[in-house]
Amino acid sequence: MPADAPPPTAPPSVAPRATTPSAAHWAERAVDVQAVDQVAAAAALPRPLARVLVGRGIDDAARAEAYLTPRLQSLPDPLALAGMAEAVERLAFALERGETIGIFGDYDVDGVTSTTLLWDFLEHLGARVVAAIPDRLVDGYGLSTSGVERLASAGAKLIVTVDCGVTAHEEVDFAKDRGLDVVVIDHHTVPVTLPRAVAVINPHRADCTRGSEALCAVGVTFNLCLALRRHLRERGFFSASCPEPDLKEALDLVALGTVADVVPLVAENRVLVAAGLGVLRQGKRLGLRALLEVTGNRGTIDAGTLGYHLGPRLNAAGRLGDAMQAVALLRAVDEGQARALAARLDRENASRRELERRIVAEAIRQVDESELLRDAPVVVVGDDAWHPGVVGIVASRLVERFGRPAVVVGEGGRGSGRSIERFHLHEGLCAVAAAADRGGLESFGGHAHAAGVRVATGQLSRFRDALLAVASARLSPDDLHRTVLHDGPLELAAVDVALCRSLERAAPFGRKNAEPSFLFQGLAPVGMRTLAGGHLKATVDGARGVELIAFGAAERAGALGRTVDVVATPEINEFRGAQTLQLRVKDLR
Repeated sequence: MPADAPPPTAPPSVAPRATTPSAAHWAERAVDVQAVDQVAAAAALPRPLARVLVGRGIDDAARAEAYLTPRLQSLPDPLALAGMAEAVERLAFALERGETIGIFGDYDVDGVTSTTLLWDFLEHLGARVVAAIPDRLVDGYGLSTSGVERLASAGAKLIVTVDCGVTAHEEVDFAKDRGLDVVVIDHHTVPVTLPRAVAVINPHRADCTRGSEALCAVGVTFNLCLALRRHLRERGFFSASCPEPDLKEALDLVALGTVADVVPLVAENRVLVAAGLGVLRQGKRLGLRALLEVTGNRGTIDAGTLGYHLGPRLNAAGRLGDAMQAVALLRAVDEGQARALAARLDRENASRRELERRIVAEAIRQVDESELLRDAPVVVVGDDAWHPGVVGIVASRLVERFGRPAVVVGEGGRGSGRSIERFHLHEGLCAVAAAADRGGLESFGGHAHAAGVRVATGQLSRFRDALLAVASARLSPDDLHRTVLHDGPLELAAVDVALCRSLERAAPFGRKNAEPSFLFQGLAPVGMRTLAGGHLKATVDGARGVELIAFGAAERAGALGRTVDVVATPEINEFRGAQTLQLRVKDLR
């Protein structure tokens, strides 16, 4: 049954038309050609790589060097984050007094890695730590009074929230009434008034001038550990029995949480992820080593490994079960336990994928059957039978398909939204909530690109109408054209091992730091075939063995002619010890 009523349908005389993925506009990143030539010459770089760098604002040799060789020494001072000094003082006091410290985390990868990082660090310092992560279905998102009670009953005198807490005014006050102090570590949109915690560290605070708005919670947590370690060092805390911890060993967690939370992979985030990938490749953390084994990874470990293989499996614990399983895996010290937990998370991820496939199909069907939703600037769909643990992923799939913001509401009115660059989702929800009836919206939180919502029972249609009105006023038809940016035209003959290796130097890639992609025109694919999973594969240069792979494009095979234009990333495909050149397609026509 739908959450309240099905989306408005077309009149009986109008036959529903099936929607297709939105056509994309291809655009070349604008660059100063002279700057490209200067960077290529001054930094001794291949011109395609110099073109990529200039397209991302790296327009001189010194900046190119810093970009291509990210260094931890370039990270800004952690104490420059607003609230950091107060948090460090309170934690140092807890360590000196031997207080039990409670950690309250979120159930996604950012929250799980933040919880693990802080737990490991504080235990190394000799603290007694208790931790809690809410059950998505029972407790919902964020700090709760029941969570405070749980940690208080375990003896905590200080609670540190990670990846949540910046809007938890009542819960922080409840903790204070129970005699507990609270330190908040968060990166979500900051309310007008901060909760009355001992410290609130959030890079989005208006008085935070460090310029670290892109940090996710695990990045902020890592900065807290750096600042606390320095504070303790200056006070002579460390000794032979309690040596100073090497926080570089925790950078695998920072990289994982940063990539999985899809925050911009620029500036310090890019430095942290680059260093964290180096740590991950060493294979020291048993849990991540076991998780890599169940994914079948035997080759390159890069940002894509974190985002597409490790992250979803860790997320599956909090989506369908107990997120503390993911924490247990990351903290595992026994190889057998690590492998058992990794196998369990892999099974839960498989269940999640099946749920996702079914709900995505049902959501697309709701759009297909609704004349209003087919043409609306934002997609809002819902069904009480949809599992709230996967609605966020479904919303992402709808954004990819339709090129529009999407909010998906599941069981109990619990929903999740994802957006496009040109629509600030949190601000849009604020506008809905500002109406006299709040548009049926009970609660929400998040940021520009992602948000969680709670819609009152029977109010999905009202919420849909309210959000559509806001989006209609803020988005033009041009805003809803999906755009595929590329780094200019490139001849197929230029694709060789040397070029691919040079482009790899610009890694790691992610949001706001897209991997290089070029326009290849007039390719003649030979032996086009459909692979399991709906992917297309063909040969485009038989003499040199260059192949083309287009993931998820099987449904477009019938519309392709004898030649195709593609926007694609040239890369080396390593499989069973063999290397082949391929173009990984972003879009084709």
